Amino acid sequence: MISTVLVTEILSPEGMDVLERRGFEILLPEENSQAAFERLLPRCHAIVLRTNVQVNADAIDKAPDLKIVVRTGAGYDNVDVDAATRRGVMVCNLVGVNSVSVAEHAVSLMMSLGKQLPYYDRSVRTGDWQARRSKASVELEGKTVGVAAMGNVGAKVAAMCHDAFGMQVVAYDPFVKDRFSDHDYRFVDDLESLFAASDFISLHLPSVPDTRGVVNARLLSSMKESAYLINTARGDLINEEDLAAALRERRIAGAALDVFSSEPPPENHPLFSLDNIILTPHVASLTWEVTVKAAIGAAQAVVDLADGKTPRFVVNPVAPGA
Repeated sequence: MISTVLVTEILSPEGMDVLERRGFEILLPEENSQAAFERLLPRCHAIVLRTNVQVNADAIDKAPDLKIVVRTGAGYDNVDVDAATRRGVMVCNLVGVNSVSVAEHAVSLMMSLGKQLPYYDRSVRTGDWQARRSKASVELEGKTVGVAAMGNVGAKVAAMCHDAFGMQVVAYDPFVKDRFSDHDYRFVDDLESLFAASDFISLHLPSVPDTRGVVNARLLSSMKESAYLINTARGDLINEEDLAAALRERRIAGAALDVFSSEPPPENHPLFSLDNIILTPHVASLTWEVTVKAAIGAAQAVVDLADGKTPRFVVNPVAPGA
């Protein structure tokens, strides 16, 4: 039986309404911390999870009546799926719910880098009108965008860049290459080839042991000096010290990050002092549309399981009884 739902951060009113109309007791941590979250675990039957806390093996052990964990997005690297499966706890995500918003954000960062928008904005505000002659922006048309992973978001980025801006697409994704056989994209067999060929690189890799820290000094050295790196996927894909060194030494033209290895990043982060990087606070998926869709979708997954139905997107094969 599911009667108590732990919501790690308050959802949009539309999502909260789905839970409240079903009659669930809703638990909200008193503060945004792992400790406050874990204090409520012994009372919960379901967790609606954002990215602020970890549902690790220890957390699962503290929730003896837990039946389902639902992520309000596609990524679920803050859930120990193996531990959940061993306990018979269903893990669900929301595939594709934020793909348009994240893809749009990635392309917006790409355009901002290419057009030098932050630099020109600062120049106007400080009275430096002549800056318009000191730093040339570039056209996207005809440039090569390297898309690292062609899942829901990566595929949309590739389509936007190719169809709207006339960019050439180079992609790396050994798992879905055949799905794009009728597209005018060139697939490469490794990230080194993608980094070397691209004018703009957009990361959409998952955070798994093989990808954490994969963008390091060696891989960055494959990039053109005129190339830009964009990351709207997971912060731990990049060795941030190595990226800071490459930017500081102007070995690459610039970068834009929406995600960081530690969030929020520390105040003395080495990237903060650089003028050739754009930083946003993990907001790519926080559009109004995604906030509503994700809240409703996550809440509905809990309702479905409580009603004896299988939720739409189940990550692990073990599902408990309602």
